[in-house]
Formats: sequence, C-alpha cells, structure tokens
Amino acid sequence: MSTNPPVITNETYAHRVARRFQADAFARNGLRMVIFLFILATLAPFLANSHALIRVTDGQTSFPIFLSLDPIEWRFLIYVPLGGVVYLLRRRLLTHWRIALCLVVAVIALVEIVLAYSHPINDPTNDRDRAASFKLLPPIPYSPIETTRDQFAPPSWKHPCGTDSTGRDIAARMLHGARTSLSIGFVSQSIALFIGIVLGGLAGYYRGWTDIAVCRFIEIMDCFPSLLLILVIIGIFESQNNMFVIMAVIGFTSWTGVARLVRAEFLRLSVQPFTLAAQAIGATDLRVILRHLLPNSLGPILVVGTFGVASAILIESSLSFLGFGMQAPTPSWGDILNESRRYIDFAWWLAFFPGLAILITIMSYNFVGEGLRDAVDPRLRLK
Repeated sequence: MSTNPPVITNETYAHRVARRFQADAFARNGLRMVIFLFILATLAPFLANSHALIRVTDGQTSFPIFLSLDPIEWRFLIYVPLGGVVYLLRRRLLTHWRIALCLVVAVIALVEIVLAYSHPINDPTNDRDRAASFKLLPPIPYSPIETTRDQFAPPSWKHPCGTDSTGRDIAARMLHGARTSLSIGFVSQSIALFIGIVLGGLAGYYRGWTDIAVCRFIEIMDCFPSLLLILVIIGIFESQNNMFVIMAVIGFTSWTGVARLVRAEFLRLSVQPFTLAAQAIGATDLRVILRHLLPNSLGPILVVGTFGVASAILIESSLSFLGFGMQAPTPSWGDILNESRRYIDFAWWLAFFPGLAILITIMSYNFVGEGLRDAVDPRLRLK
C-alpha cells in the first residue's frame, strides 16, 4: 500500500493569503468596488463641475477646471495615484524601504506645505452659459454647491439623480460627497490603528504595570458609548463641519479594539522561539517589535482595519444625519440623508441614492474584511 508524499511548495504566506482572498468572489468583487469608489472620488471634479474641462476663446486654450479644485481634490489627485505607484513597485521598494519611505514622506510633506500656503483661485464663472469657440464640459455640468431653479426635480437626463430643495444636483453632490466619506473613513481609521498598535504593542511586549495601565485605560474608554462620546467632544470644541477634527475625533475614540487585538498578538508572539532568539543575540526592543512582532501581527490588524473603515464611514454618515457632522454646502452622503427627512413624502430620491451609496460602500468593505479574515485564518492552512 503506497501513500502519496506530501506536496511541498515554495508559496509564501503573502501569496497564500492573496490566493485565498482571490478565491472568494464576494471579497474580490468588494475590493473592486472599493477601488472603483476611490476612482470616482478622485475623478469627481472632472465628472461633475460647472467649469469646462477645456475652453477655447479667441484662439486661446485654457483649462478652467483646475482653477476650481479644492485642497481635498488635489490630495485625491496626488495621493491615490501615488498609492497605486507604491503598490505596483512594492517589490522593488521593499529592497530599499528606508529610501522609499523617506521619498514618500517627503512627497506628502511637500504637497501639504504647498496646499497650506497656496489657495485655489475661485472662479465663479458658469461655463455652461459662457460663449466660447469650443468648450468641453463634464458629463454632469453642475457643481455640488451650485443652486438652480429646478427645485425638487425628479431624476431625468438633465439631473440623473434629481435635485434638492435649492436646486442642487444630487448626482454632483453624491460624487463629491464620496471624497468626504472615504477620506473620513480612511484617515480616522489610520489614526485608530496607529494609537491601537502603539498602546497594544507596549502592553503586550512589556507586560507588568504597562499592561495593567493600558488595559485599565481601554476599559475606561469602553465605558462610554462611542457615538455619545464623539457628540460630546464635537459639542465641546464646536468642531461641527470641520472634516479634520471629525477625522481625529472618530480616530481617537475607535482604537480600543485594535489595541486589544495587538496586545493579544504580542503576548502570543513574544514567547515564540524566533522572538526569544532575537532577544538572545542582543536585538533591541524596538528592533524586536518592528522586525519580528509587528510583521507577524499584520494579518489580523488589516482585517480589523478594514472593518474599522466601514464603521467610520457609517459613524460619519450618522453624525451628518443628526446634524453634527459635515453640513451644507459641503457635500456629504449623510447630509443629503438629513435633508431628505423633511421631504421624504414626495422627494424619494433624496434618501434613495445616498442610502444606496452608503449601503454599497459598507457592504464592500465588510466583504473585503471577511475575505481577509478567512484568508489569514491559520485553520485554513491546508486549503
């Protein structure tokens, strides 16, 4: 009786996780939808705007749309392609990760300095009615804050998603509102991950009084309902309609789950042979944490981070719906839902389209999170 020998492959852990993730149709399509939403948010100024993409007047060619871009629109136009380049060149960048990290930080710092000391030129001209030899308008020739005479217009070819009480085009506000929701979700969860990894890592590695202090702090934070705590902080600092403050508040109140997970992972990994060997040869605590413990904890952290982005988007929509988040004229899905409460009897589109967008976004992130959770599950190692 002969038995087949076990098949030994050279598949790395990252390749195995990617293969399992790709095998999940829901996770794969969820990731595609998330990427599609980021592309829409990046191209929102070029899809919905009252300024022409190209305008030719008296033989002179101009690009008026670039005169109306806000700092957040420049950030999307720069950071999203930069993230794509980093992903495509990830293998080469990992071999010189210190130089790559310095270059990325330098680019981000340069962009933020330029945006801080330069202001966009607000051109109030409406290119729809402006005479020109040639002009190319976006597919939706309305800006998200532009009012028209078409109040409560139902969905049509002129306004694909209808208009609101002041005649603002809902499709334009939906496209530009995607930047608000995605930005708040991504940045706030990045803040929560940073705080959770630092505090959870310190508690799990050093243990003792450090662990006790961090755990008690986590328990104190968990005593307060997160949404109530966010509302109190926003009310105290009068930070309503301030995107950066809302990002920070959501991040500073959403890190406890990450800290618990990182603490548990560090407690488990700190007694493994590879960690003890690194300590035995004289590796510093910082090197052990950054080179051995943290990389081996990234799988569960990424799963929690993905679910956290979806939760942050839902929190921002809830705040805007309650009137404590982003308010008009800043486009936001939650703000459109908030306005729909008064006109739901006859303007159904005000609630339908933003509600559908929030539903699709949350489901997409949850599908990605569930796919990552199944892919990094060690119990599926043999599959």
